Amino acid sequence: MIDTVKIIMDEAAPSWGVCDFELLRSRLIECRAKSRLPENAKRVITAVFPYLLSEENYKNSNISKYAVVGDYHTVINGRMKKAVEKLQEEFPGESFVTFTDNSPIPEVSAALLSGLGVMGENSLFIHERYGTYVFIGEIVTSLDLPCTGSEVKMCIHCKKCRNACPTHAIGDRGPDPARCLSAINQKKGELTEEEKALIKSTGCAWGCDICQTVCPMNLKAELSDIEEFINSAVAHIESGCEIEGRAYEWRGKKVIERNLSILNEE
Repeated sequence: MIDTVKIIMDEAAPSWGVCDFELLRSRLIECRAKSRLPENAKRVITAVFPYLLSEENYKNSNISKYAVVGDYHTVINGRMKKAVEKLQEEFPGESFVTFTDNSPIPEVSAALLSGLGVMGENSLFIHERYGTYVFIGEIVTSLDLPCTGSEVKMCIHCKKCRNACPTHAIGDRGPDPARCLSAINQKKGELTEEEKALIKSTGCAWGCDICQTVCPMNLKAELSDIEEFINSAVAHIESGCEIEGRAYEWRGKKVIERNLSILNEE
């Protein structure tokens, strides 16, 4: 059984693991997608998709690295749905439901409990090979697979991410999401002068990579070989750019145009 699952999942994702669904039951996120969970859920297969590209792909970049590649929802959903179709064929009596981002499964917790990496002080998941530069998808199943992990492990606590954060969003009790620069430049409406200055100083129109860039556990992060990411890379965006199929599309054109305007101010 496990050999069949391994073949299917290895084809879908560069790295994956399995954890007990019961370890996540008390942490489930209330959302519409929760109704899709199989009643007889036993395991969560967590798949990791690296997105870090070679430096030449980030030349003159003015957006976060995760936004340089095409919308990951499309890529991950496509791969995970194919995996589910194959798993369902092999195990017709079992249930398999896939989730990406809009998920009742706390994806970082699932990845940690599957033994795929550690939790950073910035609350980002750090994969053992790909660092923080990963997207995560899950398959919840009734299939009784052997688990690959069961506990949450933490990073080396060097505090470099905390010290480098321009908004001092990372504290002793973890990060304050509202103060994160990535959250600030994704806000709708008018920004304060201080918020505008932060965007201007970092030169980033969407997201923020500062805490990832300084993380020593990212120094040897492996590059992605996912063709869909490599072929869709767009590092520098300008006013009037096409946003369809990009990570910033969901927020609407006004937000990204506002940020670009701030960066272009004299």
